[in-house]
Amino acid sequence: MPNMDSARVYALNVHARYACRHSGACCTAGWSIPVEPAKQALLGAEWLTPSSDGACPQLDRDAHRCRVHRDHGEAALPESCRHFPRRSLLDPRGTFVSLSHFCPTAASLLVETDGPLSIVDGPAAFPQDRVYDGLDARHGWPPLLRPDVLFDYESFSMWERFLVAALGSSAGDVSSTLTRIAGIAERLRAWSVEHGPLRAWTVAALASQIDGMRGRTQSLVTVGLQDSLEQQYRALLGPEAFVSVCATVPEALTHPTVPDHLDEADAAWVAPHWSDHAGLVRRFLASKAFASWTPYQSRGIRTHVAELFVAAGVLRIECARICANQSVALSQETLLDAIRMTDWLLVHLADRERLMAWLGRIETNVQVFADA
Repeated sequence: MPNMDSARVYALNVHARYACRHSGACCTAGWSIPVEPAKQALLGAEWLTPSSDGACPQLDRDAHRCRVHRDHGEAALPESCRHFPRRSLLDPRGTFVSLSHFCPTAASLLVETDGPLSIVDGPAAFPQDRVYDGLDARHGWPPLLRPDVLFDYESFSMWERFLVAALGSSAGDVSSTLTRIAGIAERLRAWSVEHGPLRAWTVAALASQIDGMRGRTQSLVTVGLQDSLEQQYRALLGPEAFVSVCATVPEALTHPTVPDHLDEADAAWVAPHWSDHAGLVRRFLASKAFASWTPYQSRGIRTHVAELFVAAGVLRIECARICANQSVALSQETLLDAIRMTDWLLVHLADRERLMAWLGRIETNVQVFADA
């Protein structure tokens, strides 16, 4: 359990040894990068504006390296470059650092560490003396359990660790795992003062699930959902949800569209091999559950779960797009490419406020696709 020590830094074990491998993805992404006033004299510009092919003007194309980083060190980089691909959450428990898997190095780390996922304290890649820019919730309220009830930090930490363990360790197909998680969220959500302390309620709600993941029972206990709520969650795996996510992208940015003949592409290239890669899909989803901004930007735990369903649905569609374009069956390589494109959409393109407003309808069991 994380201590209430804001100086501590936490990360997933698979990200704990992150170091830039100079893939160049961020340097060729077409991003216009603001330059802080103190660094403008060195860089000779207020903005680093990409060329027509998306490359940063500071990219040494032959060496595949950033000139600023190479010649002057990391501290000389614009802040946007210095922090990428780190995505941080700061709250009274400490600093929680995840990575955008649009970065090829971050994506590859998901397959380079054996064993279950876990949250580690003091990872070598993310020292305490580094400045972390992200969502700063150190002076706000804890996340909401449901629209009228706050989590306490200890119970919220147990929920976050449960998500990482359930997605990073459990067997079974992806949609069933997510549905079981949604059921546990409903059990947590049912707490009231008559049930005693929320911490004890959370321990009881998660205990059998954690035992199951550790092999002490045959499987995770399935907790039923209302039919209408389960249908809404499962709808978030489909193309209509993908369209709704794309609708949150600002008009000035280019966003993907649902590939033509999606069903045929999925059936031909993805579906026969999807279960073979369920472990990697779940690892990616676990990384989305950890250090998430959503608990602080939404009205309750259902939205946190809904975002995981959406991430799984976007990933499946991106797999179909990439495999169909290349006429290849789903493989670890194409899945990692799809993971990169999923975070490109969800982390870098989608407008968070609009995304949370859309997904947040599920908190009151309002149809997320009604008048979206």
